[in-house]
Amino acid sequence: MAFVPIGLSELHRPAIHGMLTFLTRQTAASETRRTSANADETSAVAGGRPNVTVSAHNAVTVHRGGSPACGRRQRHHRPSVQSPAEASLPDRRGLNRCMNIFFERHFLGNFCSFVYRPDLEDPSAPLPFLTVAIVCLCSRYLTPAEATEDFGLPSGAEVCCRFTPIARGMARSSSDEPSVPTIQANLVLALSEFLGNAGSRHWMYAGTAIRMAQIMRLNKEYHQAHTLKEQEIRRRTFWACLLFDKLLACFLSKPPTISLVNVAVALPGTDASLAYQEVTRGLTLDNLVSFTGYPSEIGIMPYFIKTVCLWSNIVDFNVCNRRFVEKKPPTDPTSSFYQRHQEIQDWVASLPPGLLWSTENYRSHSALGHGREFIAMHCVIYSSFCVAHQQYLPQLDGSSILLDSVDAAGWSLLRREPILLLTCVTNALRVGEVITRLSEADARSRSELQCVWVAASVLSVSNILLWIQYANDPEYGNVEMVDRAQKYFSLFLTMLSSWSTHWAAAQTWLDILKKMHAMYKGAYLGEFDRSVLDEPSATSAVEEEDPTGFRPQPGDGYLSSAQVQNLYTCLRFLTLDTTAKPKMLQSVWMGFASGWTHDLTEVAHDVTFG
Repeated sequence: MAFVPIGLSELHRPAIHGMLTFLTRQTAASETRRTSANADETSAVAGGRPNVTVSAHNAVTVHRGGSPACGRRQRHHRPSVQSPAEASLPDRRGLNRCMNIFFERHFLGNFCSFVYRPDLEDPSAPLPFLTVAIVCLCSRYLTPAEATEDFGLPSGAEVCCRFTPIARGMARSSSDEPSVPTIQANLVLALSEFLGNAGSRHWMYAGTAIRMAQIMRLNKEYHQAHTLKEQEIRRRTFWACLLFDKLLACFLSKPPTISLVNVAVALPGTDASLAYQEVTRGLTLDNLVSFTGYPSEIGIMPYFIKTVCLWSNIVDFNVCNRRFVEKKPPTDPTSSFYQRHQEIQDWVASLPPGLLWSTENYRSHSALGHGREFIAMHCVIYSSFCVAHQQYLPQLDGSSILLDSVDAAGWSLLRREPILLLTCVTNALRVGEVITRLSEADARSRSELQCVWVAASVLSVSNILLWIQYANDPEYGNVEMVDRAQKYFSLFLTMLSSWSTHWAAAQTWLDILKKMHAMYKGAYLGEFDRSVLDEPSATSAVEEEDPTGFRPQPGDGYLSSAQVQNLYTCLRFLTLDTTAKPKMLQSVWMGFASGWTHDLTEVAHDVTFG
């Protein structure tokens, strides 16, 4: 019986009753239409991609010869699983293999353990978008035998190519429907696209995830309507957004999207506290340093997140080229450079003994399953004393001697500031030492070394190692120091080359280091190795099949080579924004090798790239 408010006259009761009946029927009709639409929804992809049907119950089935269609509601019902011959979504064996890889390689350090593992592995309540995104990310690690056995495809790369269009379709169909699983899936897909070096889609998917997190206010403790477990999952999902935001900001030379000013959410707790659904300890970025308990009570992730945030502040100084903006010298205690340097220095000094770098501590964390994050944290710490400090390396190549220019603080570009050089060189060598020790250890250590945070650190310190080799500095140009720098730089090349088996992006990073090396040889020795132009650029199999992904080009979102007028700017051009089209670097190299045809007196110190 329809509800009628007390106190209304008998005259109004029939009209209200009729109105409520009409609204009830309209709602039922709307639900019927929505169910029918979900059952019929499909979308097309070129090249004979599999056809994916998303039913009203979100059963996701892939059929040969069709196109993927991506459902919007992705919970509560188990996907229907077809045989491998029908190219269906993976059966439990293939899915479990990808899940195990995900939890081993990416779950903690990249995504802050943002989902409760038993929930993700529960077949009665699947999350299709997140599941497919995980397959896209982790299938690249499959051996040919595993890919054939579990997916009926010859390689992990083929599996990735098969499921990436499906995941992209799901991302599009859910782009205006914020939810925690959709945020998580977009982040996983963004990392897959980033490692696959497939255009700029990773920036778009990460942006969608961040926007959803912001509109849901995951950066605040406003979620008491949910269970304690769900509240913790929301916190972890936000921190995963923040970590990925800062990672991409570094690699793409852009300011971070998320401002820490508006973050008021507790840092993630341990997996044990999540399993027991314990109330958060309320630790934040601001009060973590005053935590007096044992580090084992909160785990490594709060320390790692705090480290990345401080590192990102230093990266911003380099990305925004603040040396040529800030009018205070870096040795001035009131300058932003000095204050950011001091923040990370004070943070390192406050770390408990068990979190300081040592082989013994690494082994302990590795035994707990946190070795990858422990390595990443210390590489990030060391590189934070290099990424901005290297702006003050005196580059005594021909163009710099010709142009004794000054920065915004009035310092000459040829100025040799001992404390900055000592900090810069010492920490670059520490990164090399850590990577050397782990590379010479067992297979597990080498596997845990493969991490995007380590890659960011390597790109930051490589310039310093090359400077040691070629600048002939009176203090750091001795034979022993040069030999160490050469050894570490060669090791970086070998390491990135081995990573390129699974990560197409690693080949791009490798090419960048080779071009940096060639530029140093050209600047200091006059040896121009034009063979670096003949090396094929790194393109993923996914991008080869779908080359529509956007990459900035000179004059179309990227600076032209005419703005790159000395070695310092040229090196920044090479290392910043890894999404740029590789071929445009050739014009920069040709200009550099030819001695620059334009006027060298107009140095583009205002170039910020981002």
